[in-house]
Formats: sequence, structure tokens, C-alpha cells
Amino acid sequence: MNRLACIVVISLVACGGGESDTIGPAGPPGPEGPTGATGPAGPAGATGATGATGATGATGSAGPKGDTGDQGPTGATGAPGMPGMPGATGDTGPQGPKGDKGDPGDGVMDTGCPGPRINGMCLLSYNNTQTTNFFLAATTCANIGGDICTDSQSWPLTVGSWQSSFLTPTVLIGPHWTASFADNDTANWNGVNGSVVDNHGPNSSFGYACCGGTTPDHPRITTSTIGGVEVVAVHNIADTNWAGAVGFCATLHTDICSDSQTAVLRAAGALTVPTWTNSHADNDGSLYNTITGGTSDDTVPTQQYGFACCTSTLPSNLACPVARTAGVCATTIHNAIDTTFLAAAQACATSGADLCSISQSAVLRTQGSLTVPVWTNSHSDNDGGNAAVGVGNVPDNSSLTTNFGYACCRK
Repeated sequence: MNRLACIVVISLVACGGGESDTIGPAGPPGPEGPTGATGPAGPAGATGATGATGATGATGSAGPKGDTGDQGPTGATGAPGMPGMPGATGDTGPQGPKGDKGDPGDGVMDTGCPGPRINGMCLLSYNNTQTTNFFLAATTCANIGGDICTDSQSWPLTVGSWQSSFLTPTVLIGPHWTASFADNDTANWNGVNGSVVDNHGPNSSFGYACCGGTTPDHPRITTSTIGGVEVVAVHNIADTNWAGAVGFCATLHTDICSDSQTAVLRAAGALTVPTWTNSHADNDGSLYNTITGGTSDDTVPTQQYGFACCTSTLPSNLACPVARTAGVCATTIHNAIDTTFLAAAQACATSGADLCSISQSAVLRTQGSLTVPVWTNSHSDNDGGNAAVGVGNVPDNSSLTTNFGYACCRK
């Protein structure tokens, strides 16, 4: 019972008349009064003890991927793994383009010759019919980039017809021209020229052969330059016959040095013994000791002399550094009568050339480039005045100190 109900009960008893003041038993409780207004909240009680941890909830869905972090330091190298099994062989690829010619080390050698090399000789063309004069032979060879073969170049191509055509590849049969006019003193040189007559005329009808090419570089052959002359061998011992000297130089794809080249080498001290030249070291009247070192007049192939092997003066691509004159690579034309033989030979050698041969000079003279007597690389031997088509009005067996003109050629 609430306090309000008790107050009401007490008031009713006091008002009764005469009645006893004794309080009777309590009546039944009255109806509950309306709820009073809520009083102000009391101060917060002390924090209760932490309850037990609830069970782990289910894993939520993954959030979006975050940005890539910085690269960490490189870890230590792991131990090598076990070798794998070889893979299957793939299909063969397409064939590549054909490569350039290699050097001698790979078995494909550039011989330096645009034609066949026979016994070391670079043969460009030949004709054994007895129908060609000297000038026509010279012009034919010049037009294909060569020159009439020298005496030493002709020997391996001819000597078989003189000795035995079964023993050597005999290409030249019958009389034929050489670059030095095919001089055949006392018929000692039939193995060179095929038995031409001695002191023949320029209009004689012979055969001919054209030689050319150049000397290719070889990794085991050292080229030396002496007084401007490039040589690959100098044999300064008088112990070799003509065929031996020819064969030695031919094996190196070179030729025996010319009279003019030999004179330069002798002046430089490289040669001191009697020496072969590529025009068989003719020493008419012993006037040419400055060149040959004292070979006999009208030499024979069985004599023993020294020799030197000279390279071609053309570059590996066979190009002439100046415009050719009717096919002749004439780098200098000195058409003035003012130079001795040795001076002319040295001038050509220091320019990387040699004095032109009689056959090259014949082409230049016919073209009007030479009009004066000239020195040639076989000392302008003018047998009885018959070689004037090349050398001009040079006396027979002229002194080497005489002044003539000259031309320098490369071949």
C-alpha cells in the first residue's frame, strides 16, 4: 500500500462520531495510483567485471587489393637445381644467304687471278695461232686488264713443248710474243718463247698469252718494301737455275722481279750477287751489271744465279688508281728526255708502280701518250732497232746513264 492510501484511511476514522478510536484492521489496498515522474538519474555505478570473450564470428568477404609495396631486398642465391631433361629438337630453319669468300684458313682461297692459275701463272687469255703482230698482242692483253706474259711467266706455260708436253701442262705451242719482245739470243730461250727467231720484226706473226691478276694477301707471307719495291722473297745466293727461280716465285703467286725492280733492289743493297730477272737477265755486252750484277751475255737456263720475287703492283680489286689508257694502267707518263734508267726505275717504284714493259709502252706510243725514246722495265732492249714500236728511237744496247723519257705502269 502506498502512503496516500494510508492517509485517507486515517481521516475517515477520526470523523466518526463516538466511535472507538481503535484502529480497525486495514482495508484492502486501494487501486494503484498513477506512476510518478521519473526522478533524476543517479551517478554512474562502478564498471562491472569484463564478461567472457564471445565466440569468433564468421570470416567477412575480402576487401579490394591494396597498392603494391616496395621491393624487398634480394634474397640469397638458392642452391642449383637438378639439370632438366633436354628439350625436343626443333625444325631445321631456312638456309641462310651464301657468304663471301673466306681466307686461306677456311679452305676457300682467293687466288688474286680472274682466270686460271697454271703452275702459279695467272693466265687471262692465249692464242696459239701464228697470226698476231706485237702491237695487236699488246693491245689485246691491255684491253682485258693484263699484259703479254713476261719471259718468266711464259716459261711454265711453254717449256713442255720444248722438253715433254706429257710432263707439264703445256698451254703455249709454237712461237709467241713476250712482254720484253720475245728476245731469243742464240736460241737459248725456246722454252720461253716457243722458238721465235732472233731479232725478229714487230710485224712477225706469232701467238701470245696474256697474264694478269695480283698477289693476294697471305697470313704467313710477309711482304717487304725495299726502295719502294714490294718483294716477298730475296734469294741473295747465286745457286739457282732459271726454272728454280721461276717455280719459287710462281708458287708465291709472284713473278721474278723485272730489270727495273732488280736495279732498285741492287742499289738498296738487297742484292749483291748475279741475279735473274723476268726478262732472263739479258746482259748485252755486259753493259747491264747495274741491273743483273754480272750475269753473262746471252744467258742460258742452266746457269745459277740469285733472284727476288716481286708482287703485282695492282690492288686486290685489280682497280687502276687513274683512268686507263687503251687498257694500260699508266700512273705516270714522263714524256721528256731527261732521266737515266735507275732514276726512272726509282721514280716508278716510290709511286707504287714499275716502269712499263715494252708491250705496254707500245700501246701508249700508238695512242700518242709517248713520243720520245723511253726506258722500259727490261732496260729498253731494242734488238737491232726492231722493238722501236715500244721503246722508240733507242739505240741498241744503250747505256743506262743515257737520258730518256719513261712511263710508270701497274700490273
